[in-house]
Amino acid sequence: MKLEFGLNGYDLLFLAAIFIGTTFGFLLLLTKRINQSANRFLGLVLFTIVLWIIWVLAIDINLGKYYPRWSWIPLQYSLTIGPLLYCYVRKLTQPELRFSANDLIHFSPFLLEQSVQFLQVRESQKHQIPTYDTTIFQLVNPVLQLLAICSISIYLFFALKRLRAVDRELTDQLSDSYTYQSKWLQRLLILFGLLWLAWIPYVLIDYVVYNYQLGIASYYPLYLLLAFMTIWIGAESFLRPELVIVEVEKTKSPSTQPEIPTPELLESGVWLRHQLETNLFYLDAGLTLRSLADVLDMHPNELSRIINLGTGKNFNDLINEYRIQEVIRKMQDPQYDRITLLGIAYDSGFNSKTTFNRTFKQLTGQNPANYKINLKRAPNL
Repeated sequence: MKLEFGLNGYDLLFLAAIFIGTTFGFLLLLTKRINQSANRFLGLVLFTIVLWIIWVLAIDINLGKYYPRWSWIPLQYSLTIGPLLYCYVRKLTQPELRFSANDLIHFSPFLLEQSVQFLQVRESQKHQIPTYDTTIFQLVNPVLQLLAICSISIYLFFALKRLRAVDRELTDQLSDSYTYQSKWLQRLLILFGLLWLAWIPYVLIDYVVYNYQLGIASYYPLYLLLAFMTIWIGAESFLRPELVIVEVEKTKSPSTQPEIPTPELLESGVWLRHQLETNLFYLDAGLTLRSLADVLDMHPNELSRIINLGTGKNFNDLINEYRIQEVIRKMQDPQYDRITLLGIAYDSGFNSKTTFNRTFKQLTGQNPANYKINLKRAPNL
């Protein structure tokens, strides 16, 4: 039989989504990177969406006319998307995490989805019709769609909660720049979740008002939006600089004997301060523990230990101490008289007005404006 497929604009977009999604899926799965273990979960999300789009495309081009049993192939795994995204974020923020057999319970709804597929195939075989024309599909598919929306919404909530918790922890311990590095992921996950919520009115109107008679073509715009949104997340994750979580010194409990700085660590602390004062690394607003460790040619955990024990501070406090000193120096320099305090702060390495004001007051006991006024009154302050 001669194959004749009439492709419309939607079909071409579906093909583009399949090609691009498959490409980034393999890149995330196979490329050796620091976050490869986390990226594999995101790659599986992409493949899940790609298979879904293949299913939609096959229906639209009437593939059943040439291969009647193609619909027996299980191509829908929407109940795994939420758990996969959550596992991606968990592994991204906890690189040392090892998943156990107990974690497989998150994917148990997959069995429900495949059980429904099995029943659809049986009815399809009995009545010689595609699975998407069976009574079971018409009755159960809207329920599975709503379950997928609920699953994705719940798992995205916990994923975002996890990202924000890590943001707070690392901003306090390391640098504000980590927060800016992870904000893009939070924004895209929120958009992804909102797109899934947009299915609810579609499904309810179709199921309640039209008795599920609108047809799959009514959902094409949403299919495409979800596909390209997922590809966007995958592309950003692959192309952006990787999010690297380094080990942070934990606050020791009262029962734990604190580690005493050795003479070597104290000497290393003096050396580190000399490096900062000589090379002015703190003027870089994007400075992180990892980037400083790379410049100094040492492991981030080694640098963290030198900072904590050799200087008695954490990374954030140490760097901001030098930045505040730089701000005060520039306040006293007539060349900076025409520059605003915020401009001086940014020029000294800060990238947040709130962080600058809070840190300045913590170290000097005054807000920046009052401090500058007092400087003018008492130049030798």
